[in-house]
Amino acid sequence: MDRSRHSDDKILDAAQSALLDLGLRNTTLAEVARRAGASRMTLYRRYPDIDALLTEVLGRQLIRVVRRNAGLQESAGGDRSARDLLVTGTVEVVRAFHGDLLMHKILESDAEFLLPYLTREFGPLQHYALDLLSVRLEQGHEDGSIRPGSVALQARTVLLTAQSFVVSARATGPVPVDRLLEELTEMLDAYLRPGHTVSAG
Repeated sequence: MDRSRHSDDKILDAAQSALLDLGLRNTTLAEVARRAGASRMTLYRRYPDIDALLTEVLGRQLIRVVRRNAGLQESAGGDRSARDLLVTGTVEVVRAFHGDLLMHKILESDAEFLLPYLTREFGPLQHYALDLLSVRLEQGHEDGSIRPGSVALQARTVLLTAQSFVVSARATGPVPVDRLLEELTEMLDAYLRPGHTVSAG
């Protein structure tokens, strides 16, 4: 294994551990350096400040969640259409985010840290998700399970919808997450199903 890559992973692991234990506001570069067994100068050379480091930690974890839960190994065909795989994979990713300790910690105490992910241009996570969605959408156009349309537009619509169910679900009060995810499933399936039409305005 590449030693610099291992060192980077060790630093990110230490930062994630500190964030989970101490919260975002109490995690410092000095504490991360201590947990990683690295010098402070090593961290200062790689990250201009703690926010830059924690942003990388969050991005790495979010991509991991998507990879583990999007059903990437399943192929369309037989009993599983591309629409079914896209909808199921998207909902399972949202479900996994609700159960992820790091995401829960941030939403619980430091939700504003997520604002750059939601209000600025798409970052690496969103582009990664768009690539995955685009593949499924193209498969769905080919097998006829997804209505014709712009892949780019459909992918962004699915992504923004799923994203809102991750970051805003806590605002729904007593409605159980499972019920919300059932509605998300219905919403996405109806949106993508052939015969559904979207007004051009």
